Amino acid sequence: MAHWATKYIGIDWEAGAQGVGASGAPAFDCWSFFRHVQAVHFGIEVPIISASSYDDAGEIVSLVNGHAERGRWASLPIPIGRKEGDGVIVHRPLHIGLWLAVDGGGVLHCVRGIGVIFTRDRVWPHSGFGRREFYRFNQLQVAC
Repeated sequence: MAHWATKYIGIDWEAGAQGVGASGAPAFDCWSFFRHVQAVHFGIEVPIISASSYDDAGEIVSLVNGHAERGRWASLPIPIGRKEGDGVIVHRPLHIGLWLAVDGGGVLHCVRGIGVIFTRDRVWPHSGFGRREFYRFNQLQVAC
């Protein structure tokens, strides 16, 4: 039986899309994809965070670092303790995905110009993507 994430592979990336793109076809940006998967598959409601420019990394960093949602996610040591659904912040390009414990583990993410892909952990160092930080939802924190 195929993993539940298989149905997302190949869905387009579109700035600001929240599941449906301007054409009416399925589309996400990286944050909306993360939100969608967290809600549908892990029961975690993550708020909308939108940037005025997806080309301004500084604005995105400020939005994420200064948002109350950041306090609901605890930083994880690498590689200890990763589990399916953990958040993964990628530093090149700056975006977010989630850890899947399938095929040796990897990151499911929606990448600008590519769409939704699964990047296996064993090929990450050669993938062109940058450093990763891992986070787990902390159920004890209350969203502000």
